[in-house]
Amino acid sequence: MSYNIKDIFETAISEEIKASRFYSNLALQMEDKGARLKFEIMAAIELRHYESLVSYYQEKFKKPPLVQEAKESKIVRPETPPKTATFGEAIKVIMDTERRAYEFYKKACETSPDAKDREIFDMLARMELSHFEHFRTEYNYMTESTIRFASEDIPWMMEV
Repeated sequence: MSYNIKDIFETAISEEIKASRFYSNLALQMEDKGARLKFEIMAAIELRHYESLVSYYQEKFKKPPLVQEAKESKIVRPETPPKTATFGEAIKVIMDTERRAYEFYKKACETSPDAKDREIFDMLARMELSHFEHFRTEYNYMTESTIRFASEDIPWMMEV
């Protein structure tokens, strides 16, 4: 990525609003209330990323960003899960999407000459990585064939 700070911020802003919509759309597809809530929460988190970036951009450049929301995703290009996607299928797409967002912010952080910009990009990279790790753990739990679990492992199971 060549370093053009306005382009990087405008791309990040555009991608964060798309990410929020992506999670909102996934929430609508989920029949399970817990899965739906998880995606609604993620949509809200990505929306906060968007709002923070817009605020920082306006402070830095003294004008609103040029956000091209209609264009194809520049960073993540997520595979769109089918309308009948299972929770597991959606999580695989999400893991890839969050990993790509992390890589984008990490690269932006590494190439930025401005300390405040690096701080913003580093924070966002860490957040996207934590999203990836969260969903990777959840996916691993879903796909594990066996889990060791015995009554002696349960703390409240004591013989009196």
